[in-house]
Amino acid sequence: MAPFVAADGPPNRKKRHYADILPENNTGMPIIPQVIGKEPEGILATCRTLAALGYQEVNWNLGCPWRMVTRKMRGAGLLPHPDRIRAVLACVTAADGCRFSVKVRLGLDRADQLFAVIPVLNDYPLSEVIVHPRTALQMYDGVADADAFDACRKRLKHRAVYNGDIRTVEDYRRLSARFPDVHDWMLGRGLVADPFLAAGIKTDPLPPALETVRRFHDELYEQYKEGLFGARPVLGKMKELWFYLSGSFRDGERILKKIQRSVTLEAYEGIVGRFFGGDPDWTGSDIQRSS
Repeated sequence: MAPFVAADGPPNRKKRHYADILPENNTGMPIIPQVIGKEPEGILATCRTLAALGYQEVNWNLGCPWRMVTRKMRGAGLLPHPDRIRAVLACVTAADGCRFSVKVRLGLDRADQLFAVIPVLNDYPLSEVIVHPRTALQMYDGVADADAFDACRKRLKHRAVYNGDIRTVEDYRRLSARFPDVHDWMLGRGLVADPFLAAGIKTDPLPPALETVRRFHDELYEQYKEGLFGARPVLGKMKELWFYLSGSFRDGERILKKIQRSVTLEAYEGIVGRFFGGDPDWTGSDIQRSS
């Protein structure tokens, strides 16, 4: 599932608006584009643009917790307004040619707000409902509420997807044992922190860890340098990656501090080059795989 694209206002025809989800940038993998917005016609127009790109399903983000989004009544900011949600679903699902799904939280500032939204969701032909059992107010603090997810899935007529706090293979096993009829799981921060998490869950053979992570890092870094303009946005992307990825290394906190202090690409490249290159000063530059 791709990062969301804004869908309010007049249809955006600029190619760069859809750069993350252009088919030529996502070869070899199935992609579901995600939209964010509150205006039915704007979301419908964006869905039609995505369908023209060849996509057969679109996901509507009703879970983004960031204040800059929710204060505009987008993302989780729409959860206290079931009628606004109904207006979008009525408009979009009446159109032909594109499946629709939603991603939600428990509420904006109360954990019971989703219960008023579920009957609305049940009235429309959605392919799935992804539930992150936290409120937007919580952001990512505390623990995802598995009991609340259970209550929501029992009310939903649609296929329920669990999202939240799957950081290790054991987390997945514990949750899948509790919800044996849930067959779809969304990984987010846990997968960035441990790139081998999905392989561990699927019991796939694991590749040489550090070498594989370095290839992943280097390809991502080169793509950011090619697609972004200037050191600042590139470093911003890489620092965000390392905020999570550093947790997979014994010496992760140390390298994260050094990376966060870097202000030039040359400085950044020097730090990660030493780290991945086996500099004896980095005693913890090996992956701790989850279990």
